[in-house]
Amino acid sequence: MKNNVLIALVLGIIGLVLLVGGVAASINTVSTMVKCEACGTTVSKTDISTIQVVTPDGATHWAMCPTCAAELAIYYQNDTINAKCFVSGRSIQINVVNGNFTSVSVSPSSSQDNVQVVEGANAINAADLMSGMNAEKFVSTTAYANQLLLQNYSSNPNAITRTLQQTFFMGRTMLPMMPPTYRAVQIPTIYYAFMIVGCAIFAAAPISWKFSQKPR
Repeated sequence: MKNNVLIALVLGIIGLVLLVGGVAASINTVSTMVKCEACGTTVSKTDISTIQVVTPDGATHWAMCPTCAAELAIYYQNDTINAKCFVSGRSIQINVVNGNFTSVSVSPSSSQDNVQVVEGANAINAADLMSGMNAEKFVSTTAYANQLLLQNYSSNPNAITRTLQQTFFMGRTMLPMMPPTYRAVQIPTIYYAFMIVGCAIFAAAPISWKFSQKPR
């Protein structure tokens, strides 16, 4: 009798752990990960490279890189790009009116501020997109741009810097080819498997107890 109770209890605990684990992992994925509305790459909301494009109604649109952010900003016409300097972590705010870049500010500010983009290659290639890696970074000063070129992209002969005007030109060029659209983050299949298996095992616990009570 005790063995039957123990088996049912163990099954119930295992099933509950799998079920709760699958649900928690799914909720965490949906709450912390988003897809870039320009290229569809999945990015973390907390990644320093991830950029927000905020419209006057308070809606937030997410971008993987500066070019994607410029594309979204042009598409939504009037908005603010909120990013961070990849080296210092300082906040960068770029204002866009009628699809045109109008002003930029860095917080906390410095007399050396000169926001630009460090590009690791001539374009974001397929490998970058497939791996989710970001080949472009915002930096807040020329010194940081040179530092990033030297340290992070020293092995890439195509590494360059771009001005915001050049980045917006690229965004405008990409817009007809990749019209922005909302894409929901996909929950990994394994999380669904955990929930399904967990439910099955949890349901099996009382069934095993019931059948164990039948006289033999």
